[in-house]
Amino acid sequence: MQHFRVGLAIAIAVLSACNSGNQNANGNATTDAAVHPATPAGTIAVTIKDREKDTAQVTIKFKINGQEKEKTFEQSLLSNAADADLYKVLWDAPNSCYVGVMKANHQPRYYHASVSEKNDLKILWFASPDKRIWSYMEDSMGLGKVTAGGDMLQKYSKNFQSGKILADFIAEIKRDASPDSVELYVEYGGFRKSMYMPVPKGSKAVIQPTGEVDHVYFSFVADGKAEPVIDLHVENGRLQVKTLKEIK
Repeated sequence: MQHFRVGLAIAIAVLSACNSGNQNANGNATTDAAVHPATPAGTIAVTIKDREKDTAQVTIKFKINGQEKEKTFEQSLLSNAADADLYKVLWDAPNSCYVGVMKANHQPRYYHASVSEKNDLKILWFASPDKRIWSYMEDSMGLGKVTAGGDMLQKYSKNFQSGKILADFIAEIKRDASPDSVELYVEYGGFRKSMYMPVPKGSKAVIQPTGEVDHVYFSFVADGKAEPVIDLHVENGRLQVKTLKEIK
């Protein structure tokens, strides 16, 4: 069995790899200056179509200074979230707006609407916004947190066959010696793993079923919102454990 004790934070498996650089998409130095949401000089409208399909259509319409631009992006989106939880909009300047949309894998995808030096309107996929932008949208605006609903379990156990292996898939939250942390225990097909997780103040650790027997999330629930932080699933007989979010 593998045992891991996590300190104050778990390194983000994917998110920090995208967001932790010291340069923005244009290669310019970034800043950690605090974000103060600006009074918009225009409007942003977000329309989402075909959410039930593997690839949805995200349309962003940007109006400002008497001009208008519209652009549609294809994106696999989080299926079990209300529109209010699925995306957030942040005006960081009167003529600059970020739209953060949650992908199916619970990672955010960012888009940026702005006015160029030539006074043209731009709407672009923004691979790596400044830390001050994504941290404000995720920490202050709640991007990535969804309304808590359905089963919130302390133990999940299902028996099924994956690949050539027939076994119990177990994900269980156990008490730890420290009152501020829990043990997350998972197993499938003879592989067992324990992780000791700090629990943020005011939050409760839960196992969230997804409706698929081979897939659950380890999440924190606070103020009626659930935030998945670890993805647990079985693929071709192998247990997969993927960190989605930093735990502070």
